[in-house]
Amino acid sequence: MAITEVLDGICRYFGGDYDPATRTYRTSPVSGVGVVRRAAPKDNKASEYFVGMEPGTRTGSVILVFIPTQHEYRRALGGEHGGVKQVVYDVRLRAFLRSNTSYAEDAQDDAYALREALLEWMRRDRTLGGCVFQAGEHVTESGADGIDVQYSEPSTAANLTKGYFELRFAAVEFVAA
Repeated sequence: MAITEVLDGICRYFGGDYDPATRTYRTSPVSGVGVVRRAAPKDNKASEYFVGMEPGTRTGSVILVFIPTQHEYRRALGGEHGGVKQVVYDVRLRAFLRSNTSYAEDAQDDAYALREALLEWMRRDRTLGGCVFQAGEHVTESGADGIDVQYSEPSTAANLTKGYFELRFAAVEFVAA
């Protein structure tokens, strides 16, 4: 599988069906996710944070899926010429949030709730819909160990609170060698 297929699979798992007109995944099964993208948009539309949500929803998000590195090696099995190639992708789910809450603390709590919803969805299927063999597991060869989360401090201006967090995990693929 090519890295583009892995990216597409991860985006579909978290974002739902692909919309070629907007180059986004717009039917997320995870509450609080507006759209999922493979790259930062040229025009960051506020409406994308709330796609598919009820009017008046206080916090929405756009998720960017990014793979900055991959590590590949062969696992010899069954003799000199048998084996599989193991590819480990360093996956980043970057969640950008916009919130209309009255208090930044409430927006921060919404970020924590979204993190939990994403992790719960991820734990349902460690293959992320079949695009990888396992995701978020302990992979010592590449240095990955589970799922790491990094948060930003929320910032508020003009009655809008913005925040950010990143889920980082390894996703493994095996390819016949």
